[in-house]
Amino acid sequence: MKNDKIKKPASVQLAKVICTIGLKKQLDKKSLTTFNNSENISEKQASKFQQLELAGMPEIGTHGYFDNFKIPAYLKVVANSVPLGLANARTVSTLAKLLHLNERTFPAYTHILTAKYHLPLATITVGDNKGNYIPIDDNELAAFVAQAQARVDHSNERMHGVIAGYNLYKKAIQALANSQRQKGAQHD
Repeated sequence: MKNDKIKKPASVQLAKVICTIGLKKQLDKKSLTTFNNSENISEKQASKFQQLELAGMPEIGTHGYFDNFKIPAYLKVVANSVPLGLANARTVSTLAKLLHLNERTFPAYTHILTAKYHLPLATITVGDNKGNYIPIDDNELAAFVAQAQARVDHSNERMHGVIAGYNLYKKAIQALANSQRQKGAQHD
């Protein structure tokens, strides 16, 4: 018994349309390269993204701002799910559930959308409105930039600390490594 009136998920409908008109394009390593990263991602990552393409994308109400952009269909669904304005920000968890994605996949997709396609998808993790949003004014953009810069500064501080510590304790680290090797050789 077949019922054609049952609504199929958007991913199935979209996949049929794309296949029908012959435009289905699988992601390749080159298409996942960001504008500021000339190296391609690994084969394993590319394969994972290919498997996720259009998989499980439900039909949801979105703003459709990015419908006319030349980006893969599955990324349009992700981009259009991000709300306009910080007051409407949604967490990664909420958006991932809405799109039936893994919580780690959603940020990977938004990274591609911002780094490669330059879409203004911001994230903020402090304050009353936490989550992903499209900044609607300079203040909302500034909030994202301030948080992103703080993360960069924190990461740089730690990196410099590790480098300085390594150089300071280089002889002690080498002596410890040598003693570990000797212990391993005695047990063999």
